[in-house]
Amino acid sequence: MAVVKTKVLPKNPYRDFAAEGLLSFVPRLSPEFKEPRHLSDWCALIERASKGEAVRALCSVPIRHFKSETTMHGIVWLLVQDPKMRILVLTHSFDRARTLGKRIRRLAEIAGVGPVFGSNTIEDWSNDQGGGVLTMSAEQSKLGADVHLVFFDDPLDEHASMDIARRNDVDETISHYTARCMRGGKPGPVLGVMSRWHPDDPIGRRLLRTAVKWEHIHHPAIYEDPDSLQEKAFAPEIWPLEELYKARAELREQDPTERIWYAQFQGDPKPIGSSKFRADPERYERLPDWNFRLVYGCDLAFTAGAGSDYFAIVAMKIIGTKAYLLEVQRTKLDAHLIESTCNMFTMKYGAAPIYSYVSGPEVGMVRLMRQRGLRFVPMKARYNKLVRAEKTIRRWNEGNIIIPQQGQWVPGFLHRVGAFRGDDKGHDDDEIDALVSACDGAMGSAVAGTVRILGQSYVGSGSVSGSMKDWT
Repeated sequence: MAVVKTKVLPKNPYRDFAAEGLLSFVPRLSPEFKEPRHLSDWCALIERASKGEAVRALCSVPIRHFKSETTMHGIVWLLVQDPKMRILVLTHSFDRARTLGKRIRRLAEIAGVGPVFGSNTIEDWSNDQGGGVLTMSAEQSKLGADVHLVFFDDPLDEHASMDIARRNDVDETISHYTARCMRGGKPGPVLGVMSRWHPDDPIGRRLLRTAVKWEHIHHPAIYEDPDSLQEKAFAPEIWPLEELYKARAELREQDPTERIWYAQFQGDPKPIGSSKFRADPERYERLPDWNFRLVYGCDLAFTAGAGSDYFAIVAMKIIGTKAYLLEVQRTKLDAHLIESTCNMFTMKYGAAPIYSYVSGPEVGMVRLMRQRGLRFVPMKARYNKLVRAEKTIRRWNEGNIIIPQQGQWVPGFLHRVGAFRGDDKGHDDDEIDALVSACDGAMGSAVAGTVRILGQSYVGSGSVSGSMKDWT
């Protein structure tokens, strides 16, 4: 009978250290550090990832609190636990990817799970068990790479965070590698750690999604203790409360709006500028059962802004002076998709006019939709976007636009309502433009249509057979 020889792993003391847990492993691997007990909840999520659980987790803690250093030690801890694991690390730039790659590789070498000769570069290396680490920026590609676990660490810097096109690209990259992350036919863990700059960043987007619930570790630099009602520092041994007060005061002199403070220290990024819509709209649990008018509003999204390639539709019931939102949907701009979405809404809620402010190429889209039998009612897009929205903003703030208590579309819609600034080159306000079209078309506006119908609605203008000669 043949004797099967099994490969015996060499003795590695760091395996015993890893068995004690990630917190104690950090100072074992790097004696200059103490146990990062202020990040114990984040370390616990990394430990869960070592057990094959498809963890979906996010971490936003104040800057300069060792979250990246702890995460890099966590990556090496995972490799010590399982040297065959392939880990991908995404960050915001090629230079940052190289910096992280060097540090992780050095820690792995100390721990005895580092690269072997012939498979040893800063950005992509393997150890003698086949495991290893790939580091890359969100703009690079590792298509075809075998990925068991994904970390994204600050995938956007302060400049890219303000660019909708860059935010979209990074979001697409993270989503792509989340789908690729698999081992043994099972989904692998995906964990993101970052300092926040914008509410629409990778953390903000994932917290709004419903298919998979992302766990979120969030610690502001200063918080109010619920027992004493006194302000306290998140980790006073690292950054004491008095020093945080000084840092905040210094930042306030340069930035009175405290945007940097709330984003980088409190993990609560604010959009640039003040909000137009109140944050606590009126809600309903059940629609009133008396007579109503059904209307739709549509935005066809042909704007000058880069990345503005969405179409939105709003369905609502008008009861007296109240507008009850039924559903809001936002999809990619495509003629066939616009037609099918509008048909789906009319089959679901009933036939009604579809009001839309249009100009330029949007007029041709309306003409096409009318030829396809949809009851589009064009309204000339006079003045700028903010002026057109003023009456809708007032209706919202006075409680005359009412949204349902629940609905998968509600969190994302409210997120974009809160970010609306009325910029004609804005990128994420398609649903608000559709809402304005619906309200103005059904109830009138100071700028709807022509001067002859100031303050009036487009009553009776929903006929498919109506002439569009004024639009030629």
